[in-house]
Amino acid sequence: MGDDSDEERESRLFKMLRRALSGATGMRSKHGAGLALDILAANGITEIAVPRPDGRLVHLSTRDKVIASSVLRTGSFGRANMAAFVAALGAHGHAPADLVFVNIGANIGTTCLNAFDAGFRRFVAVEPEPTNHALLTRNLTGLTGAEVRLLDSAAGDVEGTATLHLHPTNLGRHSLVGPKSSIEGAHVVDVPVKRLDDIVAPGTPFALFVDVEGFEPQVLRGGARALRDDCVAIALEVTPSRYQPADSADLAARLAAFAPEFTLLPEAIRHPVADLPGLIESRPSGHFDVILVRPGA
Repeated sequence: MGDDSDEERESRLFKMLRRALSGATGMRSKHGAGLALDILAANGITEIAVPRPDGRLVHLSTRDKVIASSVLRTGSFGRANMAAFVAALGAHGHAPADLVFVNIGANIGTTCLNAFDAGFRRFVAVEPEPTNHALLTRNLTGLTGAEVRLLDSAAGDVEGTATLHLHPTNLGRHSLVGPKSSIEGAHVVDVPVKRLDDIVAPGTPFALFVDVEGFEPQVLRGGARALRDDCVAIALEVTPSRYQPADSADLAARLAAFAPEFTLLPEAIRHPVADLPGLIESRPSGHFDVILVRPGA
């Protein structure tokens, strides 16, 4: 195999890509998928559509090297986290069909598609970045038996406008907080911001899924009423590297008021919520995912 020519290797790569785009297996290499996406993008192809097992198409950006690569290789992105979230709901007697799935930072819709596969049928998907929102709309339009509400805005603690910092190669890393250091090729765009309390109508039981690259404290602050009165469970990506000390403390306090324990992913280990400040402090870089279910909800 080491003696293969560049032409032979390229031929194998694109045979695998064709199989992936036709819904068959074949594209398994992360580097191969990334290279294929690079070549497509360099040739002016900005979007591809990959069949799901149910025959529906998932529309992907060729500029994205994380979500698009995962869908090419495995058919999904983030499915294990959704399975853990639904299992936590079930352990407390909640069925997805009884709840609205509210996805803040919905990106292109893979999380909502995972939620649909898990039994949710009512969705509120919030995504401010125009390219992502266009793909989100394509991916969630026409879901059989589903009610879908799409918002082209961010969620925060103050209604208005904010600057979204765009990551050039990872369309899931756009952030309202901004990078600690400059990223070559990065751009910014101003986006509208709404409060979670204004997004979710009072009296609507919902499950909240948040992935906003460091803006988590602001999302929860803007949803104080909704979290207190109607939220049943939260799945949250925690991003300590982007928090100010006051935001870390505020986030921990709001989650402590919501539930007495959290499940840390991917380990699926339960911790008392009092452990969260120490966990945030011990992981100053990167991110981690937690699930909380409100007792008695």
